[in-house]
Amino acid sequence: MFIRETITKNKMTNKSYKKHVLVESYRTENGPRQRVVMQLGTLTLPKSEWKKLAAALEGRLAGQVTLFEEEKEIAEAAESAMANYSFNQKKVDTKKQRRSKAVYASVDLNSVSTGESRSLGPELVGHAAWQQLELDQLLDDCGFSPTEQALAEAAVVGRLIAPSSDLASWRWLRERTALVEMLSVDLSHIGKDAIYEIADLLLSNKTDIERGLRIREANLFSRPHQVFLYDLTNTYFEGSAKKNELAHRGKSKEKRTDCPLVTLALVVDDAGFPIFSQIYEGNKSEPETLKDILERLNKDASLEMAGNLPMIAMDRGIATKDNLKLIKEMEFPYIVVERRAVEKEYVEEFKEAKETFEKITQPPTVLPMN
Repeated sequence: MFIRETITKNKMTNKSYKKHVLVESYRTENGPRQRVVMQLGTLTLPKSEWKKLAAALEGRLAGQVTLFEEEKEIAEAAESAMANYSFNQKKVDTKKQRRSKAVYASVDLNSVSTGESRSLGPELVGHAAWQQLELDQLLDDCGFSPTEQALAEAAVVGRLIAPSSDLASWRWLRERTALVEMLSVDLSHIGKDAIYEIADLLLSNKTDIERGLRIREANLFSRPHQVFLYDLTNTYFEGSAKKNELAHRGKSKEKRTDCPLVTLALVVDDAGFPIFSQIYEGNKSEPETLKDILERLNKDASLEMAGNLPMIAMDRGIATKDNLKLIKEMEFPYIVVERRAVEKEYVEEFKEAKETFEKITQPPTVLPMN
């Protein structure tokens, strides 16, 4: 036996790589042939020592130890090669055993069909995020049972992957997703009313859930809060919503003034993470909501602000004279679009002052990887 060196070249990187193999010569009816006995990887031994290593390996394969193994460097190289050979040999033997026990049957490919196929990829991401945020523990602190925790994950992940109605979410859970196989509780036969009930339960614990999420997100993405963005929108109900105390007719942003509305308010930080949300009456005036939002910031998000008040960014629909006065009294810095077009009044002033501006550059913030 002898050791052969081969060189391969990566066409993408143009780098060359060396590998070594133990080769055996043998005779056949058609003349002498060679075969690879063992892959050795890339040897660090000098070429002058290859003959000794080949002899040592040949002896080991025959169940003997040669005199060359008294040399430490040769013995270590032989030991490493044999360990790798034994590992690969076990894989080969296992594969042979599996093949010898295999049971084969003929299949008509033209008649093959699939059934109950389920989505998996997005569910893996959603389930991993749920676990990283420790939402089961958060819901447990809110008094949710294990079944309710599993239902909550199904409802939330379902809205992220296939946003639709509660009824459609229930059908998605039963028929289209593999998420049911990842949950700690079997929900494969859950009734549709459970999806409606878990949505109500999540809403009743909204304040505690949002507070817990803010704390967990702050631990995962530690960074200062510099800007909070605040805005409102509304959505409509197709039915009369007579038992919904918040449903009122008003100016619909979706042009559905014929339907009862609710107003949705959201505060997010400059990275897009929600600080908290609020639901108001459908006929609630946007400027009227600001005082409530600022008071909630002081009460619920004091940890995030940590004594350094963030800048509040709003659109001009909220920037009434009274609201600007309120913001100043509470000492929040703010940015708001002017309620009237006044930019033309400052064109000449800007031209004169432009040369005096100081350019401020700041390197991008690199978030730690967890």
